[in-house]
Amino acid sequence: MPETSTSKLRPEPLKFRHRLEFALFNSLKRWGQGASAKKLRRGAFLLDLLLYHVLRICRKIVATNLELAFPELSAKERRKLARKNYRWFARFCMDVLHMDAWQGRTSEVTNFNNLEILDEALTEKKGVLLVSGHFGNWEMIPSSLAELGYPVSMYVGRQTNPLTNELQNTARANFGVQTIDKGKRATLQMAKALAANKIIAMLIDQNDNKSDLFVNFFAKLASSSKGTAAFHLLRKSPVVLVTCPYVGDKFEITFQRISFELSGEHEQDSLEISQKITAELEKVIRQFPEQYFWMHRRWRARPPEDSEKIY
Repeated sequence: MPETSTSKLRPEPLKFRHRLEFALFNSLKRWGQGASAKKLRRGAFLLDLLLYHVLRICRKIVATNLELAFPELSAKERRKLARKNYRWFARFCMDVLHMDAWQGRTSEVTNFNNLEILDEALTEKKGVLLVSGHFGNWEMIPSSLAELGYPVSMYVGRQTNPLTNELQNTARANFGVQTIDKGKRATLQMAKALAANKIIAMLIDQNDNKSDLFVNFFAKLASSSKGTAAFHLLRKSPVVLVTCPYVGDKFEITFQRISFELSGEHEQDSLEISQKITAELEKVIRQFPEQYFWMHRRWRARPPEDSEKIY
């Protein structure tokens, strides 16, 4: 059994809010684990209505993002896309609650496309940088790979609630997925994992206020972390894009090896790597635009040449 987390962090003081959130989330996970497909669909329907019509969570952000990403669509078409987006997100949330029920049988609900690309990358003995975005059901990717016997470490952001953070990482560990929390020790832990020819799964599409690297994402500059580029340049680890959209009742997990034309100039090559990954991810998102996390302020950080605030 792998460790719940590869990082040993000092215990954080627990607040009443932490305990309340944990009790609620844990109760929902227990309900989700035993819920039938019919109950999950009903739960997704109710959650969609709650988020969109009652709480109206992130509706302005979604509308802004869709206008930026799809200016060619009419306002009516973007509203329809937004409604589909909330339905997708509600379904994803229900599946996160139901994840424990798939333990030991992820192969029943997943289809793999081009898995040989991952196998070939592992033969290079440099580990694999497995990149994806907040798209489809990204949580299913490392879990299903681990159950096939692949050595997967997941690079994750640490939640503000240590109890729910531990609960999520324990759930991942039960599938055989190790987790590496973002922090001071993460770089060393990731280097060791790659040296051991393991797969590092990471999401590369978050806004990064600390980064001065910007890439074109839907024709608009968006901040990008330099981590993937740094490890590829340092260790020559293969970069493989993986996506997992919902297609009917299945998860379609598809792999794509990404190659780069490098110049030997570090900053230029970092941009080349980050831009190429982002462009390939964008192509897949355009195929299933309703399945991307448009609730995120993706264009929040702005470069000097385009400093106007978006949100």
